[in-house]
Amino acid sequence: MPLELHEETANLVGVVTVDEVEQLAGWLRTAKRPKVSLRRCNHLHTGALQALLLFKPKISSAPNDAFLAAQVLPLLTGSNGPAHKQGSDPP
Repeated sequence: MPLELHEETANLVGVVTVDEVEQLAGWLRTAKRPKVSLRRCNHLHTGALQALLLFKPKISSAPNDAFLAAQVLPLLTGSNGPAHKQGSDPP
């Protein structure tokens, strides 16, 4: 099951497809202080990403998947990724 939804925490597991977007968005809409773990997620449909960007839940665990960690997590946490250091000039 790609979504493990609890009262205020959600675990996204494996491949989160378009079929899970509506359920995820509904949960994000109703949870008071949503926290989402991406640790076991290895694919996130763009609709699910858009829901996460819209509702801005706290990301409680970073994904183990290298692509999600490098490219998607910074979008969700508002960081510039591990390579960027504040005050440094771009390459």
